[in-house]
Amino acid sequence: MSENIQLIKVSMDYQDSFMDGLKECEKESSEQAWIYVHEKDLALPKESFSSYIETLLDYEFTAPEFFVRGITYWAIMGNEVVGRLGLRLELNEELEKLGGHIGYIVRPSFRGQGIASKMLALALETDYAKDIGKLLLTCDLNNEASERTILKNGGVFYDIVELESRANKKRFWIKL
Repeated sequence: MSENIQLIKVSMDYQDSFMDGLKECEKESSEQAWIYVHEKDLALPKESFSSYIETLLDYEFTAPEFFVRGITYWAIMGNEVVGRLGLRLELNEELEKLGGHIGYIVRPSFRGQGIASKMLALALETDYAKDIGKLLLTCDLNNEASERTILKNGGVFYDIVELESRANKKRFWIKL
């Protein structure tokens, strides 16, 4: 099933499906990961979806002080947004510890279908990822599903970062 997935840059064309995914994520308190903007902009998709899309598209060229430049992709299967992937074009000190170059989330109703692995594989095929060349990926110490996704896509374990205010992170490198 996951073979039918494509990654696209965010688009107004999928507003209804994205918002359905947001409702699912709100139920499990993962809406910030789904929306993928700073906390001050979390209401943006509900207030002005077009402004939300514009904000995400602008991140490729200009990052606000609290973020880095990056590209947000949606994983599309049929006409549904089934996942979100952020490819960060650069890292700051915080992302070197707990975020890495790529972060992703699969919509709750589509989990367990290999979608995260396919999203990551597609992201690694982009020119953006190839230009970076060596990508850092992280996952929570106990997130076995995310670890399997990273390893399946060529991730090599690097270390564990101990954090005071968050779950400890495992770090992996993928060299393209």
